[in-house]
Amino acid sequence: MSASKSSPGLAGFLDELAAFGNGACVGYDLCMKACPVVDPEVPISELNAAADDPASMTERVRQFAIDCVQCGRCTTACPTGAPRDHMMLHLRTHMPDRPSRYTRYDLLRGGPGTEAWHRDLLKGLFHLKARSGVDPRLRPHIDKTAYRRCDTLLYFGCYAYSHTKSPTYTLDLAEAIGDDFEVLGGLRTCCGWPQYLSGRPGRGQELLEALDGLIQQVQPEVVVSACAECVAAVQLLARRSGGAYESISTVEWLQRNRDKLDLKPGQEPIAFHDSCHLSRKMNREQHARDLARGLVDLRELEEHGQDSLCCGYYGFGLNPHRAAELRERRLDQVKATGASKVAVECVTCMESYGAAFAEQGVEVVELQMLVLDALRPREGGGR
Repeated sequence: MSASKSSPGLAGFLDELAAFGNGACVGYDLCMKACPVVDPEVPISELNAAADDPASMTERVRQFAIDCVQCGRCTTACPTGAPRDHMMLHLRTHMPDRPSRYTRYDLLRGGPGTEAWHRDLLKGLFHLKARSGVDPRLRPHIDKTAYRRCDTLLYFGCYAYSHTKSPTYTLDLAEAIGDDFEVLGGLRTCCGWPQYLSGRPGRGQELLEALDGLIQQVQPEVVVSACAECVAAVQLLARRSGGAYESISTVEWLQRNRDKLDLKPGQEPIAFHDSCHLSRKMNREQHARDLARGLVDLRELEEHGQDSLCCGYYGFGLNPHRAAELRERRLDQVKATGASKVAVECVTCMESYGAAFAEQGVEVVELQMLVLDALRPREGGGR
């Protein structure tokens, strides 16, 4: 990364946060009370002991670290500012017998020059198989190596292949806005944040640095993504490059360009689910609400804004029971609003909830799709 010589790497960053957090902790246990997946048998002192000496990690602390979904509620609840979510990542980094599922992100994702030949071959085979399902407009951009200078960079990363078709919605809206943009996406453009959240900060650092090199080719003013974790990763790059560009969500980008879109007002009742990274960790909960104003009758869930309930995506599916509990709790909150549809602002939340909620008669949609549906038809047909 551009300024990494004066900044710690992700592994060093975790070590520093864990040391600070253990020193700051006064044992109030408010973090444990805020946690949506807490094991009540684990005292805060046992977590701190494991952070100080990973060799002393008990099996129940190890399981708690696995169950953690990285929602960040613990950190916002702490009166001393101990970054408990990052401290849990520190435990993941040092846990014995790391779950094999954590490595699935390494099988296909990775930056240029970081892959063994067999992984590079696997990426090529996956690309050939998945290519037919990718929007034709996106295909020329997948894992390309040369980029043109452009003020707006649409960053799809690994979700370029998402079954949600999120990139298609973004491309449609970019064309409706009339924006000049460059596109960055594909298996070799992963931001490294999933690896960081699975306790592999060194690997995450490699991918983040590779991504930095690609972004520097474009020299954008803004980098736009519908993945909240990508927004977080690119924000780190932006800060370390001296603020040469902004990292924003697709929702924020649409709100900034709303006056360029001819949108029909609507009153369909739709519940809204906040992204943990955007609303709680980056204090950006208002952009989605501003964008939805006048387009739909937005219904707030019981746990919303900075108190939002996590979708559970970064539990990595290792505890299906915990994940199902989170989904059921959220589904009950959606139904309590009277809405049969819930909007999300992050593609990972979309992937977490989509099929599970559909089975219960609740449709999950990306907020950007609601904007696309609200576009007035242009003269001569089409949007």
